[in-house]
Amino acid sequence: MATKQVQRPVAKRRPPAAGRLEAILKRKGFRYVAGVDEVGRGALAGPLVTAAVLLDLRALPKDLCDSKMLSPEEREVCSAEIHRLAVAVSYCVVDPEDIDDDGLGVSNLKALKRAVKALRPTPQYVISDHFPMDDDGAPWVGLPKADALSAAVAAASIVAKVSRDAFMATLDAAHPGFNFTSNKGYGSDEHWAAIRSLGPSPVHRRSFRGVASYQPSLADF
Repeated sequence: MATKQVQRPVAKRRPPAAGRLEAILKRKGFRYVAGVDEVGRGALAGPLVTAAVLLDLRALPKDLCDSKMLSPEEREVCSAEIHRLAVAVSYCVVDPEDIDDDGLGVSNLKALKRAVKALRPTPQYVISDHFPMDDDGAPWVGLPKADALSAAVAAASIVAKVSRDAFMATLDAAHPGFNFTSNKGYGSDEHWAAIRSLGPSPVHRRSFRGVASYQPSLADF
């Protein structure tokens, strides 16, 4: 008699939670730690958004991880929890025109610092992803992959991503044809095709190579 094999559903693997840096800082006596991160750095259109999140190490949100590891639905849930538990959340939005005028690198660093400066109370320690900066208010460390090591940076990456994605949906309605809701302003094939067909919109970063006057490659012929 043949036996029927029942295939069990594969459990969804949760991404690794961040928070190792906070555990170290808590043992050293710190309590209020801020993380700061940016979203939209490499996009062709739309703003650069930085967010800073100040957390109380005695009441951390659970299971925080890099926003890129989460689905849009998971990010929405996490963002609501972060806003509920965080001591403070601040944002800095840099328009495409300012990126064109100041350059991406300068704009990025200014926005990270402004987001941290807007936090009240002043954090005792600041962690950023890659970009260390001098700050008069608190020690500041920038580490590669900080969004995988720090709960505060992971929280900042999540709320920045949710905020920017929502803003790109409004730009999609205002500038139809580029599908900003889907591509979020990044250089997908269909986005480049829209630039080639329609030309850049007022929210495109004209200083980015190929945007102001699209230069076709051999693959386009």
